[in-house]
Amino acid sequence: MFSDPQSVTYNAVAKSMPRTGSTGVQSDYRLVDSGGVVYTLTLSHQFSKRNRVVARLRRESTVTDPLVPANSIGASMTATLTIDFPVAGLTPTDAQLLAKALVGWGTDANLLKLAGGET
Repeated sequence: MFSDPQSVTYNAVAKSMPRTGSTGVQSDYRLVDSGGVVYTLTLSHQFSKRNRVVARLRRESTVTDPLVPANSIGASMTATLTIDFPVAGLTPTDAQLLAKALVGWGTDANLLKLAGGET
């Protein structure tokens, strides 16, 4: 089990999220920051015919309604890293190396291009 709390850095600011729930296959960490923005980190796994591990970070905030600027609406976004690998033939270390390669590819420039719709 991961330590409690977990921390992520969003826009150069560390966000410390205490554990809010845990089962044998999933742990949830959550922070409501001083501006009312909610950060949720979910770490989960399933081991069956294939192994699948997931880290999901969600950010929820209130923004100006683009249709009625006098109103506010909820807006959320999610970033997910999923590692899927077979039960036999490839090891957790092989999966780690592949995930590290993808995370290393995720430079500021590449992520901005991807979020902007480039493929």
